[in-house]
Amino acid sequence: MAQRKVLVTLNQAPFGNIFYTEGLRAAVGVTSGIDENIVVVAYIGDGVYFTLHGVDRNDTERYFSTLQKQGSKMIVEKESLKERGLKERDVATDFEILSRKELSAEIQAADFVMDF
Repeated sequence: MAQRKVLVTLNQAPFGNIFYTEGLRAAVGVTSGIDENIVVVAYIGDGVYFTLHGVDRNDTERYFSTLQKQGSKMIVEKESLKERGLKERDVATDFEILSRKELSAEIQAADFVMDF
């Protein structure tokens, strides 16, 4: 099997459920194995709250750091921030901010998309 580009969207708030943890765990799983797929993690909707400065990432740190070591792209949708009254400066430096149009291009370029 050939290497594929996989995009994982995290679109729920990082509290009160396990979706963001499971999404990151799935993303790490996709980077494993022979093919070492290319993974992009996109934070959209309420998922953008995970990207803010000072968010407690203790329960997801191992997944997050593994993805960073694998060179996975971590992106935040600019419009999702704006819709929630958040500023780009509120986002931690671990993340790249892209417009909805740029994110759409990432989604279209992906071979597989998983939503959490």
